[in-house]
Amino acid sequence: MKNLFDVKLNTKTISYLSMFVALQIVLELVFNIFPSQPEGGNVSMDLLPIILASYLLGSGYGLIVGFVSCLLHFALGLATFYGPWSVILDYLVPLSIVGISALFKNIKIGKIVIYTGIIVTMILKFISHYLSGAWLFGAYAPEGMNPWIYSFGYNIVYCLPTLILCYVGFVYIYPRISKIFQK
Repeated sequence: MKNLFDVKLNTKTISYLSMFVALQIVLELVFNIFPSQPEGGNVSMDLLPIILASYLLGSGYGLIVGFVSCLLHFALGLATFYGPWSVILDYLVPLSIVGISALFKNIKIGKIVIYTGIIVTMILKFISHYLSGAWLFGAYAPEGMNPWIYSFGYNIVYCLPTLILCYVGFVYIYPRISKIFQK
């Protein structure tokens, strides 16, 4: 497995990176037609291209796809943010951290592969949103409710289904396209 710092940019890899970034943005736009949370966050498969880039090309490339996707969210007006900490905790960290999914060792039980990197990075993404919610949006918690509890409930509602959708999508797509990237 390629490590985080094993990144070589050539015409082929730049083309792949561009394809994954474009797919991430397209999925973001497609899933924006569904209702989102009042202060942001929605159930989506837009992280799947970042995860695929990580597993197919290597974590360094996945990190690049996540970071460039983050920048494009702002350039295209897709990001809703509330100051610098919101940019970091709601966009930069979550989108980038998902890009390192392939760093984590998979677990094989019989013929079933458990992609632990997806689960771990999606939990880290949730933690980033959770901290943002408690620190930055705690004022939105109902009167007398602990902002940490409110943030947990608010963020788990969309982060858990997103994890499930992305994981199932990955398990379905990855074996089919991994052969193309091994050539």
